[in-house]
Amino acid sequence: MSRTIYLHEIIRTVPGREEPYMASVLSVTSGPGRDRRDDYHRQLGQWRSVNGSGPWHGVINIWQHTWKSQAEALSRQFMDAQRDAYMEDWWQRNLHLRRGGYDRLLVPTPATLDADGLARTGVRGRVFLHEIFWLPFGRRDEFLARFESDFLPAARRYDGQLVGAYSVAMRPRQALTLFAFRDWADLARLLKARHTDPEVRNWWEYREQVVERVDELTLLPGRLNPLGIKD
Repeated sequence: MSRTIYLHEIIRTVPGREEPYMASVLSVTSGPGRDRRDDYHRQLGQWRSVNGSGPWHGVINIWQHTWKSQAEALSRQFMDAQRDAYMEDWWQRNLHLRRGGYDRLLVPTPATLDADGLARTGVRGRVFLHEIFWLPFGRRDEFLARFESDFLPAARRYDGQLVGAYSVAMRPRQALTLFAFRDWADLARLLKARHTDPEVRNWWEYREQVVERVDELTLLPGRLNPLGIKD
C-alpha cells in the first residue's frame, strides 16, 4: 500500500470569490501556532474551474498526506478532545465564500509522483485536464493499468505531463486523473488526436466501452500553486 495519499477537495465557491477563497485556504497552513513538522496539509496544488468545461464556479485543492496524518487531521476536526480551534474558526469565518463541496481520498498509481517528484521533474502547466471516472465494480484496476500502459505514453507525445492517476478510497468505482499542459494549444492537440492518432483513438474506444460516467474539467492554477507556470 502506498504511504502517500491525497485529500482531494472540490468546493463550490460563490461566483467571483474563487481567488479570495483560495487565499483563505492557504492561510490555514501558515497561521500562528500551526505545527508543520509532518506532511499534514502539504499543498500538492490548487486550481479554479474554467467556464465552458463543466460545473463552475469552483475550486479544487489537493493536499498530500499519509494515512497517519490524514487520520490526525480528521481527529482535529471531529474529536472534541483534539478539536482544532484555529481550523474551526477559519471554517466559520469563510462561509460567505463557499456554498458546499465534495471530498475524496486518493491513492496514487505506481506512475504517480509525489510533490517532491513533480518538482524535481519540472511538471508545471498553465492549463490542467482533470477527469473523474465511474467504472463498473471490479474494473477500476484494469482501467488504471491500461491508462498507464496505453494512454500515458501517447499523452506525453502531445506534451501532456502527468500530475497523477489515482483510485479513490472508499469509492471502489471511481478513478481520477490529472494532466498539466504548458499551453492551451497542447491540450487542444491531444483532444484532436483522438480522431487522427490510432494509439489515442484506441484508448478512447476502450474508454467509451468501459467507463460509465466521466466528469471532465479544465482548470487554471491558483496564484500560489507550485505546479502553475508564472508568466
